[in-house]
Amino acid sequence: MLARIPTCGAAGVVKDLSQHDLPINVWSDARNVRFMNGSAMSFFGHSSVFGETSVVPYHLLPVTISGVRYWIYCGLKKVYAVTSAAGLTTHTNLTPQTAGVDIDLTGQPNTWTSTVIGGIPIVNPGQGSPPLYWDGKTTSRLKTVVAWPSTMTCKVLRSFKGFLVALNITKGASKYPYMVKWSSPAAPGALPSSWNELDPTIEAGDIDLAEGNDVIVDGLQLRDSFMIYKERSIWRMDYIGVPNVFSFQQVLGTSGAMNRNCIVEVDGWHFVLTGSDVIVHDGQSAKSVLDRKSRRHLFQSIDVNGFGLCFVFKSTFTNEVFVCYPRVGSTVCDEAMVWNYVDQTVTFKDIPNLHHAECGPAPSGLVQTWDSDSAPWASDSSLWGGPDLAPDSERVLMAPATPEILMLDSSAAQDGEQVAFYLERRGLPLDAPEQMKLIKGIRPRIYGNAGETVIIRVGGQDDPWGEPDWGDPVPFVIGEDVAADCFVSGRYVAIRFESGTAFEVRLDSYDIEYEMMGGW
Repeated sequence: MLARIPTCGAAGVVKDLSQHDLPINVWSDARNVRFMNGSAMSFFGHSSVFGETSVVPYHLLPVTISGVRYWIYCGLKKVYAVTSAAGLTTHTNLTPQTAGVDIDLTGQPNTWTSTVIGGIPIVNPGQGSPPLYWDGKTTSRLKTVVAWPSTMTCKVLRSFKGFLVALNITKGASKYPYMVKWSSPAAPGALPSSWNELDPTIEAGDIDLAEGNDVIVDGLQLRDSFMIYKERSIWRMDYIGVPNVFSFQQVLGTSGAMNRNCIVEVDGWHFVLTGSDVIVHDGQSAKSVLDRKSRRHLFQSIDVNGFGLCFVFKSTFTNEVFVCYPRVGSTVCDEAMVWNYVDQTVTFKDIPNLHHAECGPAPSGLVQTWDSDSAPWASDSSLWGGPDLAPDSERVLMAPATPEILMLDSSAAQDGEQVAFYLERRGLPLDAPEQMKLIKGIRPRIYGNAGETVIIRVGGQDDPWGEPDWGDPVPFVIGEDVAADCFVSGRYVAIRFESGTAFEVRLDSYDIEYEMMGGW
Protein backbone atom coordinates (compact mmCIF):
# COMPACT_ATOMS: atom_id res chain seq x y z
CA MET A 1 0.00 0.00 0.00
CA LEU A 2 1.05 3.58 -0.61
CA ALA A 3 0.14 6.61 1.46
CA ARG A 4 0.75 9.67 -0.69
CA ILE A 5 1.65 13.03 0.86
CA PRO A 6 1.49 15.66 -1.90
CA THR A 7 2.51 19.32 -1.42
CA CYS A 8 4.08 18.33 1.87
CA GLY A 9 5.06 21.94 2.63
CA ALA A 10 1.60 23.43 2.31
CA ALA A 11 0.68 23.29 6.00
CA GLY A 12 3.93 23.90 7.88
CA VAL A 13 4.53 23.01 11.55
CA VAL A 14 1.85 22.63 14.23
CA LYS A 15 3.10 22.12 17.79
CA ASP A 16 0.07 22.93 19.95
CA LEU A 17 -2.26 20.12 18.82
CA SER A 18 -2.05 16.36 19.29
CA GLN A 19 0.21 15.04 16.55
CA HIS A 20 -1.88 11.92 15.88
CA ASP A 21 -4.88 14.14 15.00
CA LEU A 22 -3.01 16.34 12.50
CA PRO A 23 -3.64 16.07 8.74
CA ILE A 24 -1.14 13.88 6.95
CA ASN A 25 0.76 16.79 5.35
CA VAL A 26 1.32 18.70 8.64
CA TRP A 27 4.71 18.46 10.35
CA SER A 28 5.03 18.11 14.12
CA ASP A 29 8.52 19.64 14.24
CA ALA A 30 11.07 21.36 12.02
CA ARG A 31 14.31 23.28 12.41
CA ASN A 32 15.85 25.52 9.73
CA VAL A 33 13.27 24.45 7.14
CA ARG A 34 10.92 26.94 5.49
CA PHE A 35 7.58 26.17 3.86
CA MET A 36 6.94 27.93 0.58
CA ASN A 37 4.88 27.26 -2.56
CA GLY A 38 3.72 23.90 -1.22
CA SER A 39 7.26 22.59 -0.64
CA ALA A 40 9.58 22.28 2.34
CA MET A 41 13.08 23.67 1.75
CA SER A 42 16.18 24.19 3.83
CA PHE A 43 16.97 27.75 4.87
CA PHE A 44 19.91 29.45 3.25
CA GLY A 45 22.77 30.68 5.39
CA HIS A 46 23.81 34.20 6.32
CA SER A 47 27.06 36.01 5.60
CA SER A 48 28.93 38.99 7.00
CA VAL A 49 28.78 42.20 4.97
CA PHE A 50 30.58 45.55 5.28
CA GLY A 51 33.52 43.97 7.13
CA GLU A 52 34.09 44.54 10.85
CA THR A 53 31.85 47.23 12.33
CA SER A 54 33.22 49.96 14.59
CA VAL A 55 30.94 48.89 17.47
CA VAL A 56 28.69 45.94 18.18
CA PRO A 57 25.39 46.91 16.49
CA TYR A 58 22.14 46.99 18.46
CA HIS A 59 19.87 48.69 15.91
CA LEU A 60 19.86 49.16 12.12
CA LEU A 61 18.24 51.81 9.90
CA PRO A 62 18.50 51.89 6.08
CA VAL A 63 18.30 55.28 4.38
CA THR A 64 19.05 56.68 0.93
CA ILE A 65 20.50 60.20 0.80
CA SER A 66 21.34 61.90 -2.52
CA GLY A 67 21.32 58.52 -4.25
CA VAL A 68 23.73 56.92 -1.77
CA ARG A 69 22.41 53.98 0.24
CA TYR A 70 23.52 53.92 3.86
CA TRP A 71 22.88 51.57 6.74
CA ILE A 72 23.03 53.36 10.08
CA TYR A 73 24.02 51.12 12.98
CA CYS A 74 23.64 52.08 16.62
CA GLY A 75 25.76 50.64 19.41
CA LEU A 76 24.98 51.16 23.06
CA LYS A 77 26.85 54.48 23.16
CA LYS A 78 27.97 55.29 19.58
CA VAL A 79 26.36 55.52 16.13
CA TYR A 80 27.92 54.89 12.71
CA ALA A 81 26.81 54.79 9.06
CA VAL A 82 28.19 52.36 6.48
CA THR A 83 27.91 52.21 2.72
CA SER A 84 29.49 50.09 0.01
CA ALA A 85 30.03 51.10 -3.60
CA ALA A 86 32.53 50.23 -6.33
CA GLY A 87 34.19 47.68 -4.06
CA LEU A 88 34.83 50.22 -1.29
CA THR A 89 33.15 49.99 2.12
CA THR A 90 33.16 53.12 4.28
CA HIS A 91 32.21 53.36 7.97
CA THR A 92 31.45 56.92 9.14
CA ASN A 93 31.27 57.96 12.79
CA LEU A 94 28.02 59.87 13.42
CA THR A 95 28.25 60.03 17.23
CA PRO A 96 27.48 63.53 18.56
CA GLN A 97 30.38 65.46 20.02
CA THR A 98 30.95 68.04 22.73
CA ALA A 99 34.13 70.14 22.37
CA GLY A 100 35.37 67.72 19.71
CA VAL A 101 34.92 64.62 21.89
CA ASP A 102 32.35 61.87 21.23
CA ILE A 103 29.66 61.76 23.91
CA ASP A 104 28.26 58.54 25.33
CA LEU A 105 24.66 57.88 24.36
CA THR A 106 22.29 55.89 26.58
CA GLY A 107 21.06 53.07 24.36
CA GLN A 108 20.33 49.62 25.76
CA PRO A 109 19.34 46.32 24.10
CA ASN A 110 16.07 46.86 22.22
CA THR A 111 15.54 50.44 23.44
CA TRP A 112 16.55 52.08 20.14
CA THR A 113 13.84 53.14 17.70
CA SER A 114 14.24 54.97 14.41
CA THR A 115 12.34 56.68 11.64
CA VAL A 116 12.81 58.71 8.45
CA ILE A 117 10.96 61.97 7.72
CA GLY A 118 11.46 63.88 4.48
CA GLY A 119 14.50 61.70 3.73
CA ILE A 120 16.11 62.66 7.06
CA PRO A 121 17.03 59.70 9.32
CA ILE A 122 16.36 59.95 13.05
CA VAL A 123 17.52 57.53 15.76
CA ASN A 124 16.24 57.56 19.32
CA PRO A 125 18.14 55.85 22.18
CA GLY A 126 14.87 55.50 24.07
CA GLN A 127 16.05 56.63 27.48
CA GLY A 128 18.26 59.39 28.82
CA SER A 129 19.34 60.88 25.47
CA PRO A 130 17.18 62.95 23.08
CA PRO A 131 16.38 61.77 19.53
CA LEU A 132 19.09 62.58 16.97
CA TYR A 133 19.04 63.31 13.25
CA TRP A 134 21.68 63.15 10.50
CA ASP A 135 21.86 65.66 7.63
CA GLY A 136 23.46 63.09 5.32
CA LYS A 137 26.87 64.72 5.11
CA THR A 138 29.75 62.40 5.98
CA THR A 139 31.51 65.34 7.64
CA SER A 140 28.56 65.92 9.96
CA ARG A 141 27.63 64.29 13.26
CA LEU A 142 24.21 63.53 14.67
CA LYS A 143 22.40 66.49 16.21
CA THR A 144 19.41 66.77 18.53
CA VAL A 145 16.15 66.98 16.59
CA VAL A 146 15.31 70.61 15.72
CA ALA A 147 13.28 72.47 18.39
CA TRP A 148 13.26 69.44 20.68
CA PRO A 149 12.43 70.52 24.27
CA SER A 150 15.69 70.52 26.22
CA THR A 151 14.53 68.50 29.23
CA MET A 152 12.37 65.97 27.32
CA THR A 153 13.09 62.42 26.18
CA CYS A 154 10.78 59.73 24.83
CA LYS A 155 10.72 55.95 24.65
CA VAL A 156 9.67 55.96 20.97
CA LEU A 157 9.80 58.43 18.07
CA ARG A 158 8.07 57.75 14.73
CA SER A 159 6.99 59.81 11.72
CA PHE A 160 3.43 60.19 10.42
CA LYS A 161 2.07 62.48 7.70
CA GLY A 162 4.89 65.01 8.00
CA PHE A 163 4.63 65.05 11.82
CA LEU A 164 6.97 63.48 14.32
CA VAL A 165 5.14 61.52 17.02
CA ALA A 166 6.81 60.98 20.40
CA LEU A 167 5.46 58.32 22.74
CA ASN A 168 5.90 57.64 26.47
CA ILE A 169 7.46 60.95 27.51
CA THR A 170 9.83 62.00 30.26
CA LYS A 171 10.15 65.71 31.15
CA GLY A 172 12.98 66.31 33.58
CA ALA A 173 12.30 64.02 36.52
CA SER A 174 8.60 63.55 35.66
CA LYS A 175 7.43 60.56 33.63
CA TYR A 176 4.32 60.60 31.40
CA PRO A 177 4.01 56.97 30.21
CA TYR A 178 0.57 57.54 28.64
CA MET A 179 1.50 60.67 26.70
CA VAL A 180 1.41 61.09 22.92
CA LYS A 181 3.14 64.28 21.79
CA TRP A 182 3.37 65.47 18.19
CA SER A 183 5.30 68.22 16.44
CA SER A 184 4.19 70.84 13.97
CA PRO A 185 4.10 69.49 10.40
CA ALA A 186 7.43 69.59 8.60
CA ALA A 187 8.10 71.26 5.26
CA PRO A 188 9.24 68.83 2.52
CA GLY A 189 12.83 67.74 3.11
CA ALA A 190 12.99 69.42 6.53
CA LEU A 191 12.36 68.66 10.19
CA PRO A 192 9.39 70.08 12.13
CA SER A 193 10.06 73.59 13.43
CA SER A 194 8.21 73.37 16.77
CA TRP A 195 6.94 71.09 19.53
CA ASN A 196 5.13 73.86 21.41
CA GLU A 197 1.64 72.58 22.16
CA LEU A 198 0.70 76.01 23.59
CA ASP A 199 1.22 77.89 20.31
CA PRO A 200 -2.24 78.26 18.65
CA THR A 201 -0.69 79.14 15.28
CA ILE A 202 0.79 75.66 14.72
CA GLU A 203 -0.57 72.12 14.92
CA ALA A 204 1.73 70.73 17.63
CA GLY A 205 -0.01 69.13 20.61
CA ASP A 206 -0.15 66.31 23.13
CA ILE A 207 -2.66 64.07 24.85
CA ASP A 208 -2.67 61.48 27.64
CA LEU A 209 -4.14 58.07 26.74
CA ALA A 210 -4.55 57.09 30.39
CA GLU A 211 -7.66 54.94 29.92
CA GLY A 212 -6.98 51.36 30.93
CA ASN A 213 -3.85 52.16 32.96
CA ASP A 214 -1.53 50.34 30.51
CA VAL A 215 1.46 52.37 29.35
CA ILE A 216 2.39 53.19 25.76
CA VAL A 217 4.90 50.78 24.22
CA ASP A 218 5.31 51.73 20.53
CA GLY A 219 3.55 53.08 17.45
CA LEU A 220 3.61 52.72 13.66
CA GLN A 221 1.73 54.04 10.65
CA LEU A 222 -0.90 51.78 9.08
CA ARG A 223 -2.22 53.09 5.78
CA ASP A 224 -3.76 56.52 6.57
CA SER A 225 -3.71 56.12 10.36
CA PHE A 226 -1.10 55.95 13.09
CA MET A 227 -1.52 52.99 15.44
CA ILE A 228 -0.48 53.47 19.08
CA TYR A 229 0.37 50.28 20.97
CA LYS A 230 -0.04 50.13 24.70
CA GLU A 231 0.60 47.06 26.83
CA ARG A 232 -2.93 45.70 26.51
CA SER A 233 -4.71 47.88 23.97
CA ILE A 234 -4.33 49.45 20.53
CA TRP A 235 -5.40 52.99 19.63
CA ARG A 236 -5.86 54.66 16.25
CA MET A 237 -4.69 58.24 15.68
CA ASP A 238 -6.25 60.02 12.67
CA TYR A 239 -5.56 63.48 11.28
CA ILE A 240 -8.66 65.73 11.41
CA GLY A 241 -7.10 69.21 11.25
CA VAL A 242 -7.48 72.19 13.57
CA PRO A 243 -8.44 72.77 16.29
CA ASN A 244 -7.89 69.23 17.66
CA VAL A 245 -5.50 68.15 14.86
CA PHE A 246 -5.82 64.41 15.64
CA SER A 247 -8.59 62.14 16.85
CA PHE A 248 -7.91 59.12 19.06
CA GLN A 249 -9.95 55.94 19.27
CA GLN A 250 -9.33 52.62 20.98
CA VAL A 251 -9.73 49.85 18.40
CA LEU A 252 -8.60 46.77 20.33
CA GLY A 253 -8.88 46.38 24.08
CA THR A 254 -7.29 42.99 24.70
CA SER A 255 -4.08 43.12 22.65
CA GLY A 256 -1.12 45.47 22.74
CA ALA A 257 2.59 45.11 21.92
CA MET A 258 5.09 43.09 23.93
CA ASN A 259 7.72 45.85 23.66
CA ARG A 260 9.40 48.17 21.18
CA ASN A 261 10.14 46.94 17.64
CA CYS A 262 7.48 44.21 17.84
CA ILE A 263 5.28 45.59 15.01
CA VAL A 264 5.79 45.42 11.26
CA GLU A 265 3.53 46.35 8.32
CA VAL A 266 2.61 43.52 5.93
CA ASP A 267 0.41 44.17 2.89
CA GLY A 268 -1.79 46.77 4.59
CA TRP A 269 -1.96 44.92 7.92
CA HIS A 270 0.06 45.22 11.08
CA PHE A 271 1.75 42.07 12.33
CA VAL A 272 2.16 42.35 16.12
CA LEU A 273 3.87 40.29 18.78
CA THR A 274 1.67 40.85 21.82
CA GLY A 275 2.21 39.67 25.38
CA SER A 276 0.28 36.45 24.75
CA ASP A 277 -0.25 35.98 21.00
CA VAL A 278 0.87 36.94 17.51
CA ILE A 279 -1.83 38.81 15.61
CA VAL A 280 -2.50 40.69 12.41
CA HIS A 281 -5.02 43.52 12.27
CA ASP A 282 -6.27 46.12 9.78
CA GLY A 283 -6.96 48.88 12.31
CA GLN A 284 -10.42 47.56 13.10
CA SER A 285 -10.37 43.79 13.68
CA ALA A 286 -7.64 41.34 14.57
CA LYS A 287 -6.95 37.64 14.15
CA SER A 288 -4.33 35.30 15.54
CA VAL A 289 -1.81 33.80 13.15
CA LEU A 290 -0.74 31.10 15.62
CA ASP A 291 -3.96 29.96 17.27
CA ARG A 292 -4.29 26.14 16.96
CA LYS A 293 -0.78 26.08 15.49
CA SER A 294 2.15 26.97 17.73
CA ARG A 295 1.12 29.84 20.02
CA ARG A 296 1.60 28.03 23.33
CA HIS A 297 4.87 26.53 22.17
CA LEU A 298 6.23 29.96 21.19
CA PHE A 299 5.53 31.63 24.52
CA GLN A 300 6.75 28.64 26.51
CA SER A 301 10.02 28.80 24.56
CA ILE A 302 10.87 32.42 25.48
CA ASP A 303 13.18 32.90 28.45
CA VAL A 304 11.28 34.46 31.34
CA ASN A 305 13.83 37.27 31.59
CA GLY A 306 14.03 37.85 27.86
CA PHE A 307 10.64 39.23 26.88
CA GLY A 308 12.11 42.75 26.66
CA LEU A 309 14.60 41.57 24.03
CA CYS A 310 12.04 40.19 21.55
CA PHE A 311 11.59 41.91 18.19
CA VAL A 312 10.13 41.22 14.76
CA PHE A 313 11.19 41.91 11.18
CA LYS A 314 9.93 41.01 7.73
CA SER A 315 11.68 39.66 4.67
CA THR A 316 9.93 40.80 1.51
CA PHE A 317 12.41 38.65 -0.44
CA THR A 318 10.78 35.48 0.96
CA ASN A 319 7.33 36.75 2.12
CA GLU A 320 8.14 35.98 5.75
CA VAL A 321 7.96 37.63 9.16
CA PHE A 322 10.43 36.58 11.86
CA VAL A 323 9.57 36.72 15.57
CA CYS A 324 12.95 36.71 17.31
CA TYR A 325 13.36 35.72 20.96
CA PRO A 326 15.86 34.26 23.44
CA ARG A 327 15.27 30.58 24.13
CA VAL A 328 14.98 29.47 27.74
CA GLY A 329 18.42 29.96 29.26
CA SER A 330 19.60 32.47 26.63
CA THR A 331 20.32 36.16 27.17
CA VAL A 332 20.11 37.22 23.50
CA CYS A 333 17.70 36.33 20.68
CA ASP A 334 18.85 32.98 19.26
CA GLU A 335 15.66 31.53 17.77
CA ALA A 336 12.88 32.77 15.48
CA MET A 337 9.35 31.70 14.76
CA VAL A 338 8.91 32.32 11.02
CA TRP A 339 5.50 33.00 9.49
CA ASN A 340 5.05 32.99 5.71
CA TYR A 341 2.31 35.55 5.11
CA VAL A 342 1.53 34.30 1.61
CA ASP A 343 1.39 30.55 2.33
CA GLN A 344 0.20 31.02 5.96
CA THR A 345 2.75 28.52 7.27
CA VAL A 346 4.81 28.48 10.47
CA THR A 347 8.31 27.14 11.13
CA PHE A 348 11.26 27.67 13.48
CA LYS A 349 14.81 28.78 12.75
CA ASP A 350 18.09 29.14 14.63
CA ILE A 351 19.36 32.73 14.46
CA PRO A 352 22.86 34.00 15.28
CA ASN A 353 22.36 35.84 18.62
CA LEU A 354 20.64 38.94 17.24
CA HIS A 355 19.87 42.36 18.73
CA HIS A 356 17.85 43.67 15.78
CA ALA A 357 17.24 43.23 12.04
CA GLU A 358 15.73 45.36 9.30
CA CYS A 359 14.60 44.90 5.71
CA GLY A 360 15.89 47.47 3.21
CA PRO A 361 17.66 47.97 -0.11
CA ALA A 362 21.05 46.29 -0.30
CA PRO A 363 23.75 48.61 -1.67
CA SER A 364 25.02 47.61 -5.10
CA GLY A 365 28.48 47.13 -3.61
CA LEU A 366 27.24 44.02 -1.79
CA VAL A 367 27.31 41.80 -4.88
CA GLN A 368 28.71 38.38 -4.04
CA THR A 369 30.33 36.28 -6.78
CA TRP A 370 31.81 32.77 -6.93
CA ASP A 371 35.16 34.08 -5.65
CA SER A 372 33.64 35.17 -2.31
CA ASP A 373 30.82 32.60 -1.99
CA SER A 374 31.49 30.36 1.02
CA ALA A 375 29.43 27.42 -0.27
CA PRO A 376 31.44 24.43 -1.59
CA TRP A 377 31.78 24.33 -5.38
CA ALA A 378 29.70 21.17 -5.88
CA SER A 379 26.97 22.33 -3.47
CA ASP A 380 26.35 25.78 -4.95
CA SER A 381 23.43 26.23 -7.32
CA SER A 382 24.13 29.90 -8.14
CA LEU A 383 25.05 30.82 -11.70
CA TRP A 384 28.69 30.86 -12.81
CA GLY A 385 30.00 34.41 -12.51
CA GLY A 386 26.63 35.64 -11.31
CA PRO A 387 25.72 37.28 -8.00
CA ASP A 388 24.05 35.53 -5.07
CA LEU A 389 22.88 38.96 -3.92
CA ALA A 390 20.72 40.82 -6.41
CA PRO A 391 22.00 44.41 -6.32
CA ASP A 392 19.57 47.04 -5.00
CA SER A 393 16.94 44.45 -4.01
CA GLU A 394 15.33 44.57 -0.58
CA ARG A 395 17.14 42.21 1.77
CA VAL A 396 17.36 41.68 5.52
CA LEU A 397 20.45 42.86 7.37
CA MET A 398 20.93 41.69 10.96
CA ALA A 399 22.69 43.13 14.02
CA PRO A 400 24.38 40.28 15.92
CA ALA A 401 26.15 40.30 19.26
CA THR A 402 29.49 40.57 17.44
CA PRO A 403 31.06 43.57 15.61
CA GLU A 404 29.60 42.84 12.18
CA ILE A 405 26.41 43.09 10.14
CA LEU A 406 24.95 39.92 8.64
CA MET A 407 22.78 39.41 5.56
CA LEU A 408 20.00 36.83 5.78
CA ASP A 409 19.59 34.21 3.01
CA SER A 410 22.79 35.25 1.25
CA SER A 411 24.48 31.88 0.65
CA ALA A 412 23.81 28.15 0.63
CA ALA A 413 26.51 27.90 3.33
CA GLN A 414 26.96 29.66 6.65
CA ASP A 415 30.59 30.66 7.16
CA GLY A 416 31.52 27.80 4.83
CA GLU A 417 29.53 25.28 6.87
CA GLN A 418 26.26 23.54 6.14
CA VAL A 419 23.06 24.86 7.70
CA ALA A 420 21.90 21.81 9.68
CA PHE A 421 18.18 21.08 9.40
CA TYR A 422 15.54 18.51 10.19
CA LEU A 423 11.90 17.93 9.33
CA GLU A 424 9.81 15.53 11.39
CA ARG A 425 6.35 14.08 11.67
CA ARG A 426 5.34 11.80 14.50
CA GLY A 427 2.10 10.00 15.33
CA LEU A 428 0.91 9.26 11.77
CA PRO A 429 -1.99 6.79 12.13
CA LEU A 430 -2.41 6.23 8.36
CA ASP A 431 -6.20 6.15 8.87
CA ALA A 432 -6.02 3.06 11.11
CA PRO A 433 -4.68 3.79 14.60
CA GLU A 434 -5.95 0.43 15.85
CA GLN A 435 -3.75 -1.58 13.47
CA MET A 436 -0.04 -2.32 13.29
CA LYS A 437 1.76 -1.25 10.12
CA LEU A 438 4.92 -2.56 8.55
CA ILE A 439 6.75 0.35 6.92
CA LYS A 440 8.83 -0.86 3.96
CA GLY A 441 10.09 2.41 2.46
CA ILE A 442 9.80 6.13 1.82
CA ARG A 443 9.66 7.50 -1.71
CA PRO A 444 10.51 11.21 -1.61
CA ARG A 445 10.66 13.77 -4.40
CA ILE A 446 13.71 15.81 -3.39
CA TYR A 447 15.39 18.56 -5.39
CA GLY A 448 19.04 19.37 -4.78
CA ASN A 449 22.50 18.83 -6.19
CA ALA A 450 22.82 15.36 -7.73
CA GLY A 451 25.03 13.01 -5.76
CA GLU A 452 24.49 14.76 -2.41
CA THR A 453 22.50 13.12 0.36
CA VAL A 454 19.60 13.65 2.75
CA ILE A 455 19.24 11.35 5.76
CA ILE A 456 15.83 9.67 6.15
CA ARG A 457 14.78 7.93 9.35
CA VAL A 458 11.58 5.99 10.00
CA GLY A 459 10.26 5.01 13.41
CA GLY A 460 7.32 3.14 14.89
CA GLN A 461 5.13 4.13 17.85
CA ASP A 462 2.54 2.12 19.72
CA ASP A 463 1.76 5.17 21.86
CA PRO A 464 1.14 8.35 19.80
CA TRP A 465 2.85 10.46 22.51
CA GLY A 466 5.74 8.08 23.09
CA GLU A 467 9.28 8.30 21.73
CA PRO A 468 9.51 6.50 18.36
CA ASP A 469 11.55 3.35 18.02
CA TRP A 470 13.74 4.66 15.21
CA GLY A 471 15.18 2.44 12.53
CA ASP A 472 18.65 2.92 11.09
CA PRO A 473 19.30 6.22 9.25
CA VAL A 474 19.20 5.80 5.49
CA PRO A 475 21.21 8.13 3.21
CA PHE A 476 19.07 9.11 0.21
CA VAL A 477 21.22 10.12 -2.78
CA ILE A 478 19.62 12.97 -4.73
CA GLY A 479 19.37 12.24 -8.45
CA GLU A 480 20.09 8.53 -8.00
CA ASP A 481 17.81 6.94 -5.40
CA VAL A 482 14.07 6.50 -5.79
CA ALA A 483 13.28 5.19 -2.32
CA ALA A 484 14.76 4.80 1.13
CA ASP A 485 14.05 1.20 2.14
CA CYS A 486 13.36 0.29 5.74
CA PHE A 487 11.70 -2.37 7.89
CA VAL A 488 9.89 -0.70 10.80
CA SER A 489 6.62 -1.55 12.51
CA GLY A 490 4.23 0.29 14.80
CA ARG A 491 0.65 1.49 15.14
CA TYR A 492 1.82 5.03 14.48
CA VAL A 493 4.54 6.10 12.06
CA ALA A 494 7.29 8.68 12.59
CA ILE A 495 9.31 10.10 9.68
CA ARG A 496 12.33 12.38 9.82
CA PHE A 497 14.33 14.07 7.06
CA GLU A 498 17.62 15.61 8.21
CA SER A 499 20.92 16.99 7.00
CA GLY A 500 23.17 14.73 4.99
CA THR A 501 25.76 16.17 2.64
CA ALA A 502 23.34 18.36 0.66
CA PHE A 503 23.57 22.12 1.28
CA GLU A 504 20.34 22.99 -0.57
CA VAL A 505 17.28 20.74 -0.32
CA ARG A 506 13.66 21.02 -1.39
CA LEU A 507 11.12 18.31 -0.54
CA ASP A 508 8.03 18.51 -2.73
CA SER A 509 6.17 15.35 -1.73
CA TYR A 510 6.71 11.80 -0.56
CA ASP A 511 4.99 8.40 -0.36
CA ILE A 512 4.99 5.85 2.45
CA GLU A 513 5.06 2.20 1.37
CA TYR A 514 3.52 -0.02 4.03
CA GLU A 515 1.46 -3.12 4.79
CA MET A 516 -1.36 -3.46 7.30
CA MET A 517 -0.77 -6.04 10.01
CA GLY A 518 -2.80 -7.20 13.00
CA GLY A 519 -5.07 -5.08 15.15
CA TRP A 520 -5.01 -4.39 18.88
